[in-house]
Amino acid sequence: MTVTALANTKADITTNLYINGKSVRGEEGKAVAIVNPYDNSEICSINPASNRQVDNAVASAYDAFRDHSWTSLTGRDRGALLFKLATLLREDLEAFAIIETMDTGIPIRETRMEVATSAMHIEYFAGWAGKIEGSYQDLGSRFNYTRREPFGVIGQIVPWNTPLKLMARGFSAAVACGNTMVIKPSIVAPLTNLRFAEIVDEAGFPPGTINVITGSGHTVGKAIVEHPKVRKVIFTGGTQGGQEILQQSVKTITPAVLELGGKGPIIVCEDIDWDEAVDGVLTQAFARKAEVCFAGTRLFIPPKLHDRFVSALAEKVAKIPMGPPLEGTTQLGPLMTADRVSDLVEHVKTAKKQGAKVVCGGEKVMDDGLERGNYFPPTIVTGVTPDMSVAQEELFGPVLCVMTYDDLDEAIEVANDSEFGLAAYVWSNDIRKSNHIANRLESGNVFINSYGYQSEIPFGGYKMSGIGREHGAEAMHEYTQTKSITVGMERFQSRFDI
Repeated sequence: MTVTALANTKADITTNLYINGKSVRGEEGKAVAIVNPYDNSEICSINPASNRQVDNAVASAYDAFRDHSWTSLTGRDRGALLFKLATLLREDLEAFAIIETMDTGIPIRETRMEVATSAMHIEYFAGWAGKIEGSYQDLGSRFNYTRREPFGVIGQIVPWNTPLKLMARGFSAAVACGNTMVIKPSIVAPLTNLRFAEIVDEAGFPPGTINVITGSGHTVGKAIVEHPKVRKVIFTGGTQGGQEILQQSVKTITPAVLELGGKGPIIVCEDIDWDEAVDGVLTQAFARKAEVCFAGTRLFIPPKLHDRFVSALAEKVAKIPMGPPLEGTTQLGPLMTADRVSDLVEHVKTAKKQGAKVVCGGEKVMDDGLERGNYFPPTIVTGVTPDMSVAQEELFGPVLCVMTYDDLDEAIEVANDSEFGLAAYVWSNDIRKSNHIANRLESGNVFINSYGYQSEIPFGGYKMSGIGREHGAEAMHEYTQTKSITVGMERFQSRFDI
C-alpha cells in the first residue's frame, strides 16, 4: 500500500468503535470531524460513544475479566497474545504510519519509527507477562506469601500526540498483568487507536477483553473514570486534565497512573563536545514539533558560550525541512491545531513585551503551500528571565527559552523552580559534575548527553508532572495489586481464656 493510495482514499480508515469484540457505530449526537493538520481538511467523521455504549464497554471488560476464557490464561498465554499483536502491528506498519501522519501532522519518517516503537513496547511487556512474582516470608509458626493480582477493568485515556505509542505502553503493561481494558482515544486524533482494535481482534483476544471507544474527555472520559467497575485509570495529558481525573476518581477511590506536563530544563556546561551538544539541544527542544511533554524547553548556558551556541542552533534550525508530512523529506510537520499556533504566537509576543529577544521563528509559517496548515517554526527566545510566563508555563510547542548562568548551583536552583518535574537534560563531559547535577535536579527522568526513553526505562514525573511510572519493571507494579496471605502452621491458640 503506497502513501498516495492511502492518502487519497478513506476506505482504509476505521471510524467505528470496538465493544465486546464487535465493530459498532457510535451513537452519541452529532458526528465529529477529524481534521488533517497539514491543510485543516476533513479526513473523516466519527460518531462518539453514547453513555449506553460506555456502560456496555465497561460491562464487557468486567465480564471478560471474570470469564474463564481470560482468567484461565497463564502469563505466558497473555504474552503470546501480545507477541502476536506486535507481529500484526509490524506487518501493518506502513498503513498505521500513514494514518498517524494524516491524523497528527507528525512526518512519516517519524511515525514509521513510532509504530515500530509501539510494537517494541508490546513485545517488551509480552516478555514480562510470565514473570510476575510475589514473595515469601518464614514467620516461624506461620508463613506469609504475597500475590501480585490484576485490578480488573482499567480505563485508559489516550492523548492526541503520538496516540499509538502512548496507548501501547500502558495498554501492553496492563494486559500483560491480566487486566482488561476500556481505551478512549482522543477525539482529535483517534484513528490509529481505532484501527488498532482491528488487529486486537485478529490476534485472538477474547471478546470484551479490549474495548476502544472515543468521544470527549468531558463526557466519555469522565464516564469511564467515574464508572464503579473501572478499578484503575491510565491518563497521559496536560496537568489540568490530570487534576480533573483525580477529582473524578475520588468518588470510587480509583487509583490512577498520570503522566502530565513538563517544562524540561537543559543545562549545558562548558566542558562539552560542541557539535554533539548543539545537535542534542536541537533534538531535545524541537523533535516532533516539541508537542511532547518531555521536550527540553529551558536552556541554561554559561555567558561565554551563549552567543556562539545560540547562533549555531539558529543556523541549524533554519535548515530543518518543513513541508507536507507524508513526504519523506519533511522533518518538521504542522502543530495539531490552529489554536496551538495562535497560542504560541501570543506567548512569544508577550515574551518580547517583557524584554526577551526572538532570535528566530515566532510567527505562523505562511510559505506557499503551507499557509493552510498549522505550521509554526522552531523558535529561539533569548534574554528570558525565570519570572516570564514563557519560562514557567508549558507551551507544548517548539519554543526554546534561553537563560544564562554564572554559577552552576544557580542554574540548578532555577531549573528546579518549576511546578513540573518530568524530564531534564545535562550536557557535560565531566562524569562527576554531570552526576552531581542529575542528583540535584527535581525530575523523574534525567538524561546526561542523551535523549529519549524506551521500554526498559521507568518513565514518570515529580511534582505536578504526574503520579506513577510507565515502562520498565516498575510498570508491572502499577497494574497489579498486592494480596498478602498468611498461613498458620501450628494449632491456633485462642486469645480468650474461656
